[in-house]
Amino acid sequence: MKASKEVMKKTNEKLLLKEIYFNKGIDRATLAKKSNLSPATVTNLVGEMVEKNLVKETGMANSTGGRKPISLEVNPSFKKVLALKIGLGYLDFLLTDLNGTILQHSKIYYENKMSPNLVIGELEKIWNLWNLNSTELLGIGVAVSGVIDSKNGIIKNSFLLKWENIKLAKILNDKFSVYIFISNDVDSFALAQLWKGEAWKYPNSMFLTLGVGIGGAIILNGKLHSSNGGVGEFGHMTVKLDGRKCNCGSKGCLEAEASFEVLAEKVFEKTDSVKLKSLYESLNTTESSEMEFLQEAITHDKKTLTEVFNEYSKIIGIALKNIINIFAPDYLLLGGEALQFKEYFFNTSINYAKENAFIGLADNLVFDEDKLGDKAWTYGCIYQIIVNELLTVK
Repeated sequence: MKASKEVMKKTNEKLLLKEIYFNKGIDRATLAKKSNLSPATVTNLVGEMVEKNLVKETGMANSTGGRKPISLEVNPSFKKVLALKIGLGYLDFLLTDLNGTILQHSKIYYENKMSPNLVIGELEKIWNLWNLNSTELLGIGVAVSGVIDSKNGIIKNSFLLKWENIKLAKILNDKFSVYIFISNDVDSFALAQLWKGEAWKYPNSMFLTLGVGIGGAIILNGKLHSSNGGVGEFGHMTVKLDGRKCNCGSKGCLEAEASFEVLAEKVFEKTDSVKLKSLYESLNTTESSEMEFLQEAITHDKKTLTEVFNEYSKIIGIALKNIINIFAPDYLLLGGEALQFKEYFFNTSINYAKENAFIGLADNLVFDEDKLGDKAWTYGCIYQIIVNELLTVK
């Protein structure tokens, strides 16, 4: 009997906490109406949360008459959240409070092959540099490309990093003794748009990220659509029969035909610029080096770069059309490093998709571009840790 009372209390507490978190400035009376809990229960539970410094009273709310109610919000300083994006040739670390306010940030580039041991070693350095401890952290989130089993914290296969069956959550939990959440990087990107962007306004949203790799994510009825990994792999839809060999082993995938690597290669093949040819031959297989090469092409052979992006824009347009025809979304957002070159493809790709999508499906579709920048890759992990550890009954 006692156990069931404790479970009920914890359930009610999480219910109230969720309402307070997503409705900043809410008061106790409104909480009671929204939660269908008695005013006495709400007063007692909120009082306990205020005492624990989990919730704070922030002033007087608007009143329709009589005594002004006291507004509430989750204390953003109650816990911190650490997250990192494992990219091709870099690690991006972000520490925030519970509102997502950035407390610390560090991006580190590598020319050596990325390995789990390297990640663990660099995470340990950040842990010590930022004076972190397990009691102040709500958790650590990791965003990484590939097929990710988030439930069990396993990187099943990251084609870009050439990692397979890495039980990263267990490794990090054993090392740092905190909750660990491993996410596909584009799923994390999508959750960031739901939390801090515009995606919350639309029931069904699609996301396509363009860069060294090409990824996708799906939000249906306001929730991330995922399973044990492999959902929304838009980068591996076939856009060219018997096309280039992809990292996944197939041929003609969107990623194989429109990654930064391919764009750089096409510029190299077409250009007469000695400077660009020399630069290409010295490239490392990292995100930054391929971007730098394409940026140099703007200066040294803009005509060739424009030709390459004209072809690219149609390939991306085909992919967008396919996504629209299959999902009929309300909102479709493009992101990734390729937005640095958006003047060469963005509008052309969208117009192609609109003109060629099935009749009516794109008429009311809202197209958008990422405005969160690099932090979008880690923000989603941070958001999911807050939901899982703070707002969900286990």
